[in-house]
Amino acid sequence: MKAELKVFDSPHALYDHTASVLRGWMTRPPPGAQLTGIMLSGGRTPQKVFSRLAGTSSTLHPKVMLFLSDERMVPFSSDQSNFGHVRPMLKAWAAGGEQLLPVHTELPLEDAAERFDRDLGQALLRGLRIGFGLLGLGTDGHTASLFTREDAARGGDELACAVRREDEPDRVSVTPALLRCVQRIRILAGGESKRSMIGRLMEDPDSIPAGRALHDHPDVEIWTEQRL
Repeated sequence: MKAELKVFDSPHALYDHTASVLRGWMTRPPPGAQLTGIMLSGGRTPQKVFSRLAGTSSTLHPKVMLFLSDERMVPFSSDQSNFGHVRPMLKAWAAGGEQLLPVHTELPLEDAAERFDRDLGQALLRGLRIGFGLLGLGTDGHTASLFTREDAARGGDELACAVRREDEPDRVSVTPALLRCVQRIRILAGGESKRSMIGRLMEDPDSIPAGRALHDHPDVEIWTEQRL
């Protein structure tokens, strides 16, 4: 993976730019596309972007489908739910029904992962093309819920997987196979705490899970306000 680095003047500039790009994809998908997918990320930095979009008045294009890169196995009403954090934006944009592809957290973990994998696969078979995806970057180098280099290097054709956690809710995550289906990936890495991992992702990507998960992706950019 050879990622491009895009540095913004301030956190607000980072959030505003990302919101503008995402708004464009949500309202003006590529012409001729049967169905355009947009992958959204959990995490604090993306939440700032979604809050900006929740404050605007617009409507999700009928040929756009949204899904999350990962989800904790908690009710959507929980403050730990990624879907819960996105919900105000979805409501403001009148997004619902078949335009959303959620993780069914009411199911047991393995069943939820299998359902998400199946739903993603069926959407791709129906002509879904995932044009744009947001990912976060953890201070430990993870992205989505791929926390280990082994998780990030997993092979096979599965599009989603179960991730067990010892001291926090289990999760369902997209896999490297799904990430390869996303045409453009933008990693939001805001805050001083992300600086060292940004450097490793640029210089030695295979040393951290995020880099391993994206090691053969042709179009990755890291968006940050941190100067290395």
